[in-house]
Parts: sequence; C-alpha cells; structure tokens
Amino acid sequence: MHVKTVSAFTVLSMAISATSAFADHGHAIEEITIQAFPLASQIDSSPRSNPLHSPDSAELLKRIPGANNNANGVITGIAQYRGMYGDRVSVKLDQAPTLSGGPNAMDSPLAYAPAGLLQELTVYRGITPVSQAQESIGGHMVAQFNRGTFSSETEFGLSGFVSAQLTDNGSQSSTDTQVVVANNQHKLSFLSAHNEGDNVEAGNNKTVAGSQHQRDRFDLAYGWKSDATEITVFAGQLDISDSGTPALAMDIASVETDLAGMTLSTDLNGTYLNGTSINMAVAWADVTHSMDNFSLRTAPPMTMNYRSNLATADNLSWSLDAQLPLSFGELKVGTDGNLSSHDSTITNPTNEMFQLLNFNATQRDTLGLFAELNGDIGDWGYQAGIRQNRITMDSGDVSSSGMMAMMGDAANMLAMQFNQADRNLNYDTTDLVLKFNRSLDPETALTIDLGIKNRAPSYQETFLWLPLPITAGLADGRSYVGNLSLKHETASEISIGLSKKTDRFSIYPQIFYRQIDDYIQGVASTSMPANMVSNMMSGAAALSYENTDAEIYGADANWNYRINHNWSADGVVSYVRGKRTDIADDLYRIAPANGRFSLRYQPDQGSLQLMLESVIYARQKHVASYNNEAKSSGFGIINIGANWSLSKNIQMRAGVKNLFDRFYAAHLSGRNRIGDSDIALGEAIPGLGRAVYLSMAINF
Repeated sequence: MHVKTVSAFTVLSMAISATSAFADHGHAIEEITIQAFPLASQIDSSPRSNPLHSPDSAELLKRIPGANNNANGVITGIAQYRGMYGDRVSVKLDQAPTLSGGPNAMDSPLAYAPAGLLQELTVYRGITPVSQAQESIGGHMVAQFNRGTFSSETEFGLSGFVSAQLTDNGSQSSTDTQVVVANNQHKLSFLSAHNEGDNVEAGNNKTVAGSQHQRDRFDLAYGWKSDATEITVFAGQLDISDSGTPALAMDIASVETDLAGMTLSTDLNGTYLNGTSINMAVAWADVTHSMDNFSLRTAPPMTMNYRSNLATADNLSWSLDAQLPLSFGELKVGTDGNLSSHDSTITNPTNEMFQLLNFNATQRDTLGLFAELNGDIGDWGYQAGIRQNRITMDSGDVSSSGMMAMMGDAANMLAMQFNQADRNLNYDTTDLVLKFNRSLDPETALTIDLGIKNRAPSYQETFLWLPLPITAGLADGRSYVGNLSLKHETASEISIGLSKKTDRFSIYPQIFYRQIDDYIQGVASTSMPANMVSNMMSGAAALSYENTDAEIYGADANWNYRINHNWSADGVVSYVRGKRTDIADDLYRIAPANGRFSLRYQPDQGSLQLMLESVIYARQKHVASYNNEAKSSGFGIINIGANWSLSKNIQMRAGVKNLFDRFYAAHLSGRNRIGDSDIALGEAIPGLGRAVYLSMAINF
C-alpha cells in the first residue's frame, strides 16, 4: 500500500497492493488500487492474479468492497454495486458503453470481456464523476483489455502470452492468447479467448442442469503514438453458443456480436491552447442473439409451448472532451452520445402461425453535455461536476398472432392499446456531483462525495407491452408489463470515506446513503387483459413497472496487514440495505452482508506463494414481498491456492474452490427454471461445489 501527500492539485493518491496467490518472482500481479484523487475513487482488480474458477469477469467484483454479481448462468454475471444492478450500473469496455443484445441480458455487459483477456476491471468507488459515464445512478466500472504496450525501441519486437486452465468441476477449460508486435510508435495486437464447460456440480454431487457454456472472443487492434498523440483502432467479435441460463425462461442458442471502434488522445502543446488535452472515442456494436426453451433443457411436454426468440441490437457511441488548464485548477468539458436500437420476435418452431413482435424498431438514444472542475480550496481538494442528458425513446408498432382464443383477444387488445399510444418519449436529466478530500495527517485522509444522479427507464421497462418474464436479467420468474408513463429515477447520495495507512497496515472504509425518488420496480398490475394473459401463461398475475420511492445505505471496506516478511493478510467486507420508503417492503435481490478474508505466505526466495481464503455470507432476511422473494441462509466456504514460477516466463497456478464441498446457494443466484435437474424448480441455484483447477501461462 502506498499513500503520498503532495501538492494540492494531486492531494491524495493511495494504493493498496494485495499480495496475490499468483505472483511473479515476488512481485504481486494482483493490484487492488484505490485512488482518491483526482477524486475518482477507483479499485482495480487484475484477473491475471485472482484464483478464478470461472471465466466470468463478474466474479472479480466479489473482491471489491460493495460490489457483487447476480448469477443467471456461468458466463452471464450481472454487475451489482451497493444494491443496484443491471441498467443502473454503467459498464464500459475500455472507453465504450456496452450493448446487451438480449432483452434478458443473457449477453450481459461483462460477458463481452472474458477474464483472461483483461488488464484490469476498475470500479469507481463512491459517486461516479459526471465525465465518466452518461447514466451511472448505481455506479460505474470499466473492463480494460490487455492489448500490450509500445516498446521503447525503434525496431519491432514480438511479445505476448499463451495461457490455459482446466477445472475438474464441469470439465471447464479456458485458453487465452495475446500476440503483440510493437516498436516505440506502432503496435499491432491480437487477443483470443475460448471458454467451454459442461454442467457443473454443486456440493453433495448435485448436478446443476443448464450450466454448460461455450464462448469465443477475438480482438484485433492497431495503435500509433507520437510524443503528443496516441490512437487505437480495434475490431472484435464475440460468439456464444449452446450456453445455459437456468434462471431464465430460455437458454442461449447463439450470440454473434461484431464490435469496432477507435480512441484518440492528444496534447495541444506548442499551440495557443498549450497544456490542453483532447480525448475522443467512437465505438459500434451489432448483436444477433437467438434463444429457445427446448434445445438445452427438457422441452415442454406440449409443442404449443415451444418458444424461440430472435433478438437483434446495435449501437453507435462516441465521446469527446477537452481538459483545459486554469490558474486555479483544471476544467474538463465534453459531450457524448449513445444511439441504440433493439428488435425481438418470439416464435414457435412447430407453429408457423404463432408470432409475437415483442420489440419493434425500439430506439433509446442518449446525448450528453458535461463540465467538471478540479481544484483546491485551502487544504481541501475538490471536484465539481454537472451533466445534462437528453434521452429520447421510441418504438414501432407491435403485434401478436397464433395465440389461443381468449389469450389472443387479450394480447390483441394490449397490442392495440400500445400502438395507439404516444411512444415518442423524452427525458431531460441533470446530474450534479461534488467531491472533497483532504489529508488529516501523513497517514490518514478523508473523502466526502455528494451527488444527484438520474436514470431514464430502460426500453424493457417502457415498451414491454405483453406480460412476459423479460426483465433485463432481474430473473424473479414473474411476468412484467411496461409503462409508457414512467418518470426517470433520481438519486440523492452521500458517501464518506477514510483511508488509513501505516508501514504494515492499511484500511479504506466508506459509508453511504442513497435516496431514490421514482425508483422503478414491479407492482401489481391493474390491467385486466395483462393479468388474464399472465395468469394463463404463468399462473400468476402480471407486475407492472411503476415509480416508487426507495433508499439504500450501507458500508464497505478493504484492508491489508503485513504480518512479517513472509506472511500477510487482507480482506473485503460489504454491507448494504435496500428498502422502499413509500410502503413497508424491501428491495429485490440485494446482497447480504459478506466478507472475504485471505492469509498469504511467500517464502524468502519469492518463486512460490500460497493462499488460504475464507468467504462468508450472512443470511438475507430482508426480502421483497412484491415478488415473493425467498429468504436465504448464510454460508461460508474455504478456498486454497498456490502459484509458482518455473522460470522467468513460465508460471503455474493451482487451487481448490470450496475445499470442503459445501452445498450453498448465494442470495444473488437466480431461481432454477429447468425441470430435468437435481435442483428443484423454483429453488435457488446453488454455488459451485468442490472445484480443482490447474493453469499454466507462458510469456514471450
């Protein structure tokens, strides 16, 4: 851990380096870094170092205070931060906002970033600066690809790595490759990842049906730089096939996504704008996603219930900002945009007459302007930011055909009501953020964040005209219907943090409180045709997206203690409480109090590291009654890991996840919807049983 107190403009920089179970000759590969200035508190977790049994980058979030993930499948983890998840949490790949093509987030944002290809996963702790994301009411994180670096020589050199990992549970395997050709001005990089596995087993040898997965990810990038300018152009592809999502009504048949973009940064030194820097990013993505309820799970007993869904989506995003030096600090001004469209059609392959035009020419476009001032007032550093967003939404006409008489009549009535309504919607929102920090003494610093953040409704919450379990990954098993009259959410938040660092001990706790006006969630629908359709399809009345009020508060911290030259300990603890304030109820799928504690040993020679890790989750008794959320029991598991360097370029690691094969189900796991499984229908999907993994990485 490193803390320094310097000039007022760089008031505080604190880094906590946690010695990992996977190090290279005594130099920790895993670095958890917290920076409190420029007032964007960040925590970076490197997947190269973490003892991941899973290729899902969302697993890294469990090592970051306040963060977690909602697991609907092996590679479909949905980021959660301080009680918010899904569209409320902004996720970027490098500098581009992610696009999820599936209306149920089967291709969740972090599914596009396999763990083995990442340089780091950064979470902005506390309130996100307005310059970092358009809508970040629930936080912001960035998955940065490991595309290599420029060299210091004029001659081209070849570098990279090849790594492979095998895990016995589910016969999972992962291979990752990086090849970089670079000199001091040009860089060409190629990344590839392949992940696959069969159904996994929970504790007590229970097979979790529908947990197989297969994913390929490719990325090709060219970079050029001079003394003042750096440009990167990239293109990539994601292919997911035959991957189960047991918490959802369908499984992934395929996800085919093309991605491309470029980034540019330049310093305008030597001009009349001397000291000004310009940053620009442009990205594009196109997704074709097919899913069904019969290929990977036991097919419905009647062919009339067979369902396929073809969803397509695309988006074009950009950002442009300038950082201007001032006599009293620095001003950043910029603009950004994200234009996205979605289509989804549900069919029955055994009945050509059946068709639900679910989302048709659905548009959600966001344009933003922002300004951010960094400076000092006495002993305090500050950041003041303002953002203005304009969100426009629209949808084409929808329709249904081939449904049974009464259900068909009700569906046609809902389609007619939707088509006759005004679907051209506009939202204007203003975000405000104030951040302060100061050093209290050479070992202690204080940070205070204040903010007002907004989020306009998602296209699912707005345009889901027929009651269906399409919820962007909410996965509660209920059928929802959208609402064209929704207001945007507004959160008022405060976050207070301390950092304490001595020669042997460091800790960084934060407390936070967030009040959300017009919080969007499901309430009992009053629409007779919607309830008729929902009851006939699912046996329960529909839930309608409505504006409510809520509050979320809690505390989290990470710490590190160097016991002596060979031994160290570190940990993360998180607590969050979410509840509605308009009525007496709790919010859905909130992570219970949890902690992760590690003891690490490294002998003097430094080529070997050992780790013993304890993961503890409390029970969750504060559950949402509106959708009959079940309480969950607490649990604890033990993990062990080892890393050793066979040479300068060859590293191996091994470990055991859930050493004692404990049967448990995390509260954030979805509920099982696959009948042919050792897990009962509606039961929480359990966590991974004992899993032994072995991997090797060769660097060149």
